[in-house]
Amino acid sequence: MNQWFKRLFFTVLFLLVGYVLTVQVLRWIAFGDEESEALAVMEVAPVAPAGESGFKYLAYTDLVVPEDELDAALAADLDAFIAWHATAGERFATTGDVVVQPPQLPSASRYPPRAAVAPPDVDCGFRDEDCLAKLRGQEDIVRTWLDAEAERLALAEKALAAGHFLNPYPHDVASPLANFRLLRLPLNDIALQALEGDVAGALPRACALLANSRRHLRNDGMLIEKIVTASLAEGAGALLADLRALDPTLPLPGECNAALEPVTVDDYQVCGALRTEYAMLAELSRQTNAAMDGWRLPARWVLYSDKLQRAWSANHFAPMCTAEGQAAIARGEIPQLEVQDYDRTSINFWAAPISHILASIASPAYGNYQQRLLDHAEALRGHLAAIIATQAGPEPQPES
Repeated sequence: MNQWFKRLFFTVLFLLVGYVLTVQVLRWIAFGDEESEALAVMEVAPVAPAGESGFKYLAYTDLVVPEDELDAALAADLDAFIAWHATAGERFATTGDVVVQPPQLPSASRYPPRAAVAPPDVDCGFRDEDCLAKLRGQEDIVRTWLDAEAERLALAEKALAAGHFLNPYPHDVASPLANFRLLRLPLNDIALQALEGDVAGALPRACALLANSRRHLRNDGMLIEKIVTASLAEGAGALLADLRALDPTLPLPGECNAALEPVTVDDYQVCGALRTEYAMLAELSRQTNAAMDGWRLPARWVLYSDKLQRAWSANHFAPMCTAEGQAAIARGEIPQLEVQDYDRTSINFWAAPISHILASIASPAYGNYQQRLLDHAEALRGHLAAIIATQAGPEPQPES
């Protein structure tokens, strides 16, 4: 009997060791040149933007934080979040889920809430084509709203004047976000200023809004930041064109020089934002991998591979970031993103079943975001052409 148990034990051991070794070979095969190149394309360190970050002005719009305490409040919150972020393995061990409710940050208990203000039904969105027409006749309602939002309006204008909106938090899906919706307040305030009769005062503000939104658009931040600033640039361009139409005799101020720079496709490439999107998914993969210690360690040997998970994620995004892909975007062609089909008979599945399933889950249509950015660029070109045409004045008529 003992001999039989020994044979059974060594047979099972041999099969398990053979299975583990086979999986390692399959992983070596699954991680080929395509995966290596995709990682090289997506794991490029972003260039740090210059100037002060406006993130702090948009991070505390719902709390009454004195301006001279914003930096300290953000530093304290950042330290608390980083400490929580580092406990991914412990949280996985206790909850079975890496993504859980993030912690309450110190600022939430230190500072009082700022009163919520409901916007009117007639407020202008980021890309309204005729904000003046939308607000005309509703000036009193809009002025009451903007006066109540005076503190948030000031924060939005300070954020727009800053060099960038770089989010200092780790690439975690639970990281706090900036309140980008607040950036529509200056657009409404400038339009209302013109409707109240001060077109000359509204004109330089509209130019500064357009120049600032275009500057932020050129930075490689998060995807939401890219879409919001592109939309705001389109809305600011439309508003500036309307202001010129109200009084074409007013000279364009110096703030308009940067606002009226030619639109280039490089300003509207989605690649940088997708690298941030990839970085968030890669960090989630690393957290999951680190969490597979203790009794879960065998799952990391045969079921889950951080390296393959990141490589397959990079494969999905890479076509937007290769030189060929960016050249295609410059021609108005959107590259087809790689999608991994779920296949239980594939080498990829047996190399890392859990990773293969996660990589096969339907993801957002990122190609649509690039198309939206190109559409914003084309709309802004039209607005700039209209502005420049009014600056040139009417063509001289031939003498009769």
